[in-house]
Amino acid sequence: MQINLNQRPEEIPTDGIKSFGELMSLVARRAEKDGARVLQVRLNGEDITGRDRSHLEMLPLERIQELDVETGDPKVLARSMLYSVADFLEKLLLELQNTAERFRVGSDERSHQSYLRCLDGLQVFMHSLEKCRRLLGLSFELIFVPSTQGGNEITVAENRRRLFEVLDAMIEAQINQDWILLADLLECELQPVLQDWRQIIPVVLQKTQEKGADHVAIYDFENCPVVLREEPV
Repeated sequence: MQINLNQRPEEIPTDGIKSFGELMSLVARRAEKDGARVLQVRLNGEDITGRDRSHLEMLPLERIQELDVETGDPKVLARSMLYSVADFLEKLLLELQNTAERFRVGSDERSHQSYLRCLDGLQVFMHSLEKCRRLLGLSFELIFVPSTQGGNEITVAENRRRLFEVLDAMIEAQINQDWILLADLLECELQPVLQDWRQIIPVVLQKTQEKGADHVAIYDFENCPVVLREEPV
């Protein structure tokens, strides 16, 4: 069995260890001694990071040909992701504005492709934020920020709930093929909610300097590149 830790071969004593679960517990304890966490795991060439691994806990060591483990400081990784998310947010807001304008001109293939890119971008945006939250061990219910929609402070959790409400309204407008309403929702409802994140992200970054990433779950990180697909020519 070949064990690679941070892309380098690692000699890990396996005396008394019989299963994959026991081996990963040992690797995690060793990482914690260095102030790190297990961030990514590949088993026999397959990335299993973030997946349900209950069926692998009792996997015999004899069935493991290669184990690749990446460890690191989750707080540093999350901060790097947040900076990428901030850049991605500006591209997403621009795409939302362009999509709203296209729907006002008329519903055609170009406007629908742009709309699909927006939905794809929203999914990546929300998924990346949730990964950062888990890595940092933060509660969005406890983070207050000013809202661009009224000046009053709101929690990040309230912003997310509002985001889901707008998404529900967008789905209904799409079902009814009310493209003008959909354009209004994109421009007047969704964009302001997302613009709040221009203030939220710096606050979250500040929180990462104020507290550590306690109770971060092992295996919790999953590669999620923050990329908005380019519009086809």
